Amino acid sequence: MSDNLLDILKDDDNISEQELLKYLEGKLSPEERHELEKRIVSSEMMSDAEEGLSQVKNKEDVPVAVADINRRLASQLHKRRHKKLREIPAQTLTIMATFIILLLIILAYFVIYRLKGG
Repeated sequence: MSDNLLDILKDDDNISEQELLKYLEGKLSPEERHELEKRIVSSEMMSDAEEGLSQVKNKEDVPVAVADINRRLASQLHKRRHKKLREIPAQTLTIMATFIILLLIILAYFVIYRLKGG
């Protein structure tokens, strides 16, 4: 599984986690803040991330919140991957069962047809 899928704030074209944390803590100059806000507005995902993380009351908890979101994301992706792997054998079993039932119906037809003397 790609590491890119496991880190919600990791993207070369987007804002780093450190930049976003400095922004939320008010540790950027007005120019840096303005540039970062332009980048946030241009990305719906980053805009949502900023909005959600800005609601965390204690800014020291933001890295913990991000780590928790990354952990949950990894867990959900892992579950989906395994769920898809389990669906394929279930489909194979259904196809085989259908094939066997059709063979039994055809066999029953020929047996009944022979018993009637046809």
